[in-house]
Amino acid sequence: MTFGSKQYAWSDISIALGGKIINGITEIEYTKKKEKEALYGRGSDPHAILSGKNTYEGKISIWQSELESMIASAPNKDVLALNFDVVVAYVPQDGGPIVVDILKNVEFTEVKKAMKQGDKNMVVELPIVFTQIKSQQ
Repeated sequence: MTFGSKQYAWSDISIALGGKIINGITEIEYTKKKEKEALYGRGSDPHAILSGKNTYEGKISIWQSELESMIASAPNKDVLALNFDVVVAYVPQDGGPIVVDILKNVEFTEVKKAMKQGDKNMVVELPIVFTQIKSQQ
């Protein structure tokens, strides 16, 4: 088995929320977790690894102005009521392979605004949950 060694930079990423590329995203993180547990029986060592359900979570950090735009178009101006797909496209400027991950049925779980003296703009970290990652589409 061989693995490619292409490295992607932040400048290679385009992120679309609900079909619209958002310029004001400063960070994205997404994780797939699978419950796993050792199966014990006779002896001290496990006999197998059992698998359970998958969970999906992450976060998006976004400019306040982009968040305010989303709030204005959300039902009842509640951004926590939105449900959308997120497309993360890794498009290298050097012409290397394009990688696209799609996060399905994304919803924000929390909105917390904060600023402190000296800040030049507000970046809001929005935790997310979603139902699936379609990798390398």
